[in-house]
Amino acid sequence: MTTTAFLFPGQGSQKPGMGEVFYDAWPEVRARFDALSDALGEDLADLCFEADAATLQRTRNTQPALFGLGAAVSDAVVQRRDVSPDYVAGHSLGHFTALSAASALDPSEGIGLVRRRGELLSEAGERAGPGTMLAVLLVDPDTVAAACEGRDDVGVGLYNGPRQTVVSGTEAGVAAVREELAEESRARFRELDVSAAFHSPVMASALPAVEREMDAVDFDPAEVPVVSDASCRCYTSPSVAHEDLAAQVTAAVDWHGVVEVLADRGVDRYVVSPPGGTLAGFVERIHPEAETVVLDAPADAARL
Repeated sequence: MTTTAFLFPGQGSQKPGMGEVFYDAWPEVRARFDALSDALGEDLADLCFEADAATLQRTRNTQPALFGLGAAVSDAVVQRRDVSPDYVAGHSLGHFTALSAASALDPSEGIGLVRRRGELLSEAGERAGPGTMLAVLLVDPDTVAAACEGRDDVGVGLYNGPRQTVVSGTEAGVAAVREELAEESRARFRELDVSAAFHSPVMASALPAVEREMDAVDFDPAEVPVVSDASCRCYTSPSVAHEDLAAQVTAAVDWHGVVEVLADRGVDRYVVSPPGGTLAGFVERIHPEAETVVLDAPADAARL
């Protein structure tokens, strides 16, 4: 028997036109988009398909667009292909989408929550000054963490794999860590296409307001176990969802740990929500023995 995990990408994976092929082909996706547009007070299809890259990169737009697309496509896959996940997980923002797929978060409530969360994170970034995120390649994660140790302007934001770690913080803090790693290792670097220093100490001012927004939303027990990207706990409890989503604001996303937990639990097939190419690449490097199905187009769902 195949053990399947549904995975949901986070900010940085967005691209103009994402998901339009599903919207055109599947009535279930169109119906979900209509309902989420009403909840958001904005045309979700227009945001996903017509917005240019600069507009879509704004955090207040990226988060509801990715959440809405992931919720719509995953629900349609379950309906059309009669396949349900044994586990769900999400990378950063994708943790919210995973909770929707596990029936722990109503999508119509969730889309408003992630929009507000995006606005609060953007405001925190503006207060802290220019921020950035930098992927560090070909270096052990412990070495990267050591370079960030003792600083309050930069930290590890993402553990994406055994040889890819992302540092996040102010431009000055990230530059200092980059300089240290360049001198002491053979690291390679790549700046991420994001609008703020997510999952870093400089986001701390957003935390009280984000927690208040989550307090106003009902989280239900998950019907499918969720693996947290903040703690790597496998859970169904609403209290864990609330705790880990709050921790996510300033703490690192441990995606490497998430995939290791799923592998230990026998997952041998990963179904990655669109746009899933980057996330699928992380999974394939951590758990290459498993099958990874990237939902780029409706035909990909036939493999399920």
